[in-house]
Amino acid sequence: MDLDPETLLIARVLPITIVSAVFATTSALRHNDAASRTWTAAFAAVLCSSGLDAIYAADGSVPAPVVAASQASAVFALGAMWAGGRMLNGRSRSWIGLAVLAALVVAAPTLLRSSDPDPDLALGTALQLGTAGLFAWLTATELLRGPMRTNLNARILQFVFFLLGGWFAIAAGLTAAAAAGSDIRDLDLLTTALPLTGVFLVSAICLSALRVERAGNWWSMSGETSRRTHLDVLAPDSFREDARDRIDRATLAGAHVGLVLAEIDHLDDLNTAFGRESGDRALVQFVQILRSRVPAEALIGHLGAGRFAILLLALRADVPQTVMDAIRTGLTDAPVADGMELRTAASFGTSHSSDTPASLDALLTRATADLERARANLGSQEPVKN
Repeated sequence: MDLDPETLLIARVLPITIVSAVFATTSALRHNDAASRTWTAAFAAVLCSSGLDAIYAADGSVPAPVVAASQASAVFALGAMWAGGRMLNGRSRSWIGLAVLAALVVAAPTLLRSSDPDPDLALGTALQLGTAGLFAWLTATELLRGPMRTNLNARILQFVFFLLGGWFAIAAGLTAAAAAGSDIRDLDLLTTALPLTGVFLVSAICLSALRVERAGNWWSMSGETSRRTHLDVLAPDSFREDARDRIDRATLAGAHVGLVLAEIDHLDDLNTAFGRESGDRALVQFVQILRSRVPAEALIGHLGAGRFAILLLALRADVPQTVMDAIRTGLTDAPVADGMELRTAASFGTSHSSDTPASLDALLTRATADLERARANLGSQEPVKN
């Protein structure tokens, strides 16, 4: 079967449409975090670029504004891929604004020449390919950072984006040389459109796998070690990251969440009176009780200074109170740990998304206020020897 370039440009829209729709749907339902939303914008942009190319594929003369929109969409798509990688790595800023600015800059030369009867669009094409290649390299470099550097899917993405960036850099040079009047033949649209399509098809598969691995905490051992404290619960930053994602997904599904804050009483006094080792033993025993008494699907994080947070799905508003009572029962039933003079006690605070906004900050604020009231009622009592 003989496939002409116009047919290929039209046919590539179908797989891009399918993967974009699937990726956007799973992002909304299961992985609605900043990185996934940014990548969804990237897939939407490459779908826009593919659609514009397909609409005018059979037309010998494509309007310059359409060319500019297609070029800007392709550049923004690769820029958004880089920004999403930054967000997945936990960067404080995604710099998605750079992708928007680059897309506008790339479209400018083509739009300025659109009023000419026979506009020369080679400058805009060379600028587009060079900028897109730069963003592809930045994306590949970002995949070398953080916990993704040892992940197989990230390595696959890194390889294909390095290849795409190299090819786009070469294509930009050839286009610029052809525009300058050299004997080098100018490249047709197909030589850059098909590699871009292939990279985004691979990206859809690898990014979906990365999101599942991230949600399940299946990073490399070095990455998992940095996520957890020596108590084998989530570190503060990791707890907040996972908690926000879980709250977002629960809200989208119409479910409620509850938060329990638990703080060991008089931990500083225990360290002062009996030494740091006694305080460490109290922390270890308390974590063992938490892990045995809270639901298996709950997130447990150590916020520091003997304060722990437990986030759990809670259809009813009394679920946090039930979990708090279970932990109290565990503290009462547990024997005094070896080498300790005192039985561990704790104060608690709870919150539920039915009576506070469904956000981690709001849940923490309400639970913290409840905890502080409990500690105020505790007063200046000293820990009692067993």
